Amino acid sequence: MEERVARVEAHNEALIRSVDDLRADMRAFRGEFHELRTEMNRRFDLIDQRFIWLVGTQVATLIAVVGVLAGALYR
Repeated sequence: MEERVARVEAHNEALIRSVDDLRADMRAFRGEFHELRTEMNRRFDLIDQRFIWLVGTQVATLIAVVGVLAGALYR
């Protein structure tokens, strides 16, 4: 009987170690996921800034072209 109890206790301790390892791995995964999310947010912010510059340049070019055409029309 004692042998069985000892075997069950050893098995239980192994399970507890496995669960603790799993918890540690999950904490590490959450940390890595948070870092990835932070980096993605930074890159999307950069893309947003570049897009705003691109649209601004296109609008300025459109205004310049319309101005040139209107100047040529009312000459």
